[in-house]
Amino acid sequence: MKKLKTEHTPRYPVQTLEKALDIIEILFKEGVNEGLGISDLSRKLGIGKSTIHRILDTLVAYGYVEKTQESPKYRLGWRIFEIGNIVPRQRNLYNFDINILQELCDKYKETVNLGVRVDGDVVTISKVEPTTTLMANLKVGGREPAHATAMGKVLISELSKGELIEILGDPPLKSYTPNTITDIDKLVEELERVRNQGYSIDDEEFCLGLFCVAMPVRNYNNEIVAAVSVSGPSVRLNFSKVMDILEGLEEATKKLSAYLGYKLK
Repeated sequence: MKKLKTEHTPRYPVQTLEKALDIIEILFKEGVNEGLGISDLSRKLGIGKSTIHRILDTLVAYGYVEKTQESPKYRLGWRIFEIGNIVPRQRNLYNFDINILQELCDKYKETVNLGVRVDGDVVTISKVEPTTTLMANLKVGGREPAHATAMGKVLISELSKGELIEILGDPPLKSYTPNTITDIDKLVEELERVRNQGYSIDDEEFCLGLFCVAMPVRNYNNEIVAAVSVSGPSVRLNFSKVMDILEGLEEATKKLSAYLGYKLK
């Protein structure tokens, strides 16, 4: 049976436990409808029927597997469902390793922000600042308009035009600097570019003198649930540095997305 690939290989594998997990895996993949019988499991896994029976007996006792009433077959139990549903609650944006953001900040000496969308705004829920005196002034808990910020444009990049109008209000959109996109159709075009390139920029669109670049964080359902940005004075964030930052941002957002259960395709 093909094992689920992970980065970790056990140094001290327990064979009985591995067999039990193999049974759970195959019931997950092939026992969707009527379940699988002991003979089916034995044939597919290359394990003796008596061994399969003993392992199933234990799994049934713990609620991870249940025997169907209609036939002598087995399927996953509700305990698996209960355990699975707790994973997103344990792996949320408030429990992540802050070092992911700290490493970005240390490497580029610029402010790093983590934000989520609340209606038509972006709320910064975590940030790490460099020791330099000239830095972006974004406060944790503060709100910024989605259409005029890099994190915001990432967070609304997969919404339809109708959804954009619903959360941002009727156009023209509010202008904050001469660079702010206020036309809804131009914003739709900008968001298409964001989707295609995988990142967004705020080139003095919310605050003159401030440049920001952001990438999305996805969860196990492939939904954009947050954004990470690196921001700083426009005079300091030249093209070469921004290209370098994009590499670091991609690595950081991949780590955060993986933490939330997202799997790269």
